[in-house]
Amino acid sequence: MLLRSLALLALLAVLTGACAPAPASRSSPAGSASPAALSSSPSFPATVTDFQGKAVTIPARPVRIVSIGASNTEYLFALDAGDRVVGVDDFSDEPAAAKSKEKVGGVKPNIEKIVALRPDLVVSLKISDGSLERIAAQNITVLVVDPRSLADATRTAEVLGTAVGGDGKGLARRIQDGIDAVRTKAASVTKKRVFHEVDASDPTKLFSAGPGSFVHDLIELAGGINIAAATGSPFPQLSPEEIIRQDPEVIVLGDAGYGTTVEQVQSRPGWSSITAVRTKRIVPADPSLMHRPGPRLPEAADTYFRIIRETP
Repeated sequence: MLLRSLALLALLAVLTGACAPAPASRSSPAGSASPAALSSSPSFPATVTDFQGKAVTIPARPVRIVSIGASNTEYLFALDAGDRVVGVDDFSDEPAAAKSKEKVGGVKPNIEKIVALRPDLVVSLKISDGSLERIAAQNITVLVVDPRSLADATRTAEVLGTAVGGDGKGLARRIQDGIDAVRTKAASVTKKRVFHEVDASDPTKLFSAGPGSFVHDLIELAGGINIAAATGSPFPQLSPEEIIRQDPEVIVLGDAGYGTTVEQVQSRPGWSSITAVRTKRIVPADPSLMHRPGPRLPEAADTYFRIIRETP
């Protein structure tokens, strides 16, 4: 139960920006960024616009980087900056090399430990408890990178590429090409109703992913119809009665890694009438792939496409 709770908190931080409301500047298209943020030059000093609309100057090529946010860690490794990462949050487990890095806390970072690592750059999701301000007060450059949508994937690659002196534009192209390839394939697939389960710790209110989350974008990209689309929330809770009424044709268990099984779903009261249960289209999914807006998004999108395509 503790593991599930921690995983839920981690995902909630991704989908809602660590409980901080999105600033007004995020009302612009998610894939847009200022010319400074899109610069691919590895020269320093470099100035980028972070995900809070703040211009951040990195005076020199970072050599000691702390990453808070599993998606940010994956991006840094994809940009060949993994050897310069000296600390990561407790949820950073991809790629495998990230597991050996010093851990600096979970949903709430350990500020003292971060400062002790002597980073010249901290890359973090948005955190609203003052932690990032306390880190910055130690004369440490802090860059807030908080991807939430498919469009944010390419923006993240370019911003971080500029910040660490990597080929952000090249990584952004690879991500976009992968996403576009899935979009093209999905155009010819019959759309299917999808329930994406995030957490079922409370059987009366099951967490799902709705509008404003990249998981929702992923479902629609892959040819699905998200049954949580009308909730208007990136992290809605649905009652079992509502799910039964919506009659999903596909159920994706994003919480399979935390103990939820196909058999448990099949035995839920009243769920035997759901099309996905009757046709045996309950699919366990890797939460580190499906719940993380990182550079593996094309793989996640293709996985979702195959799940939907293979549904009767």
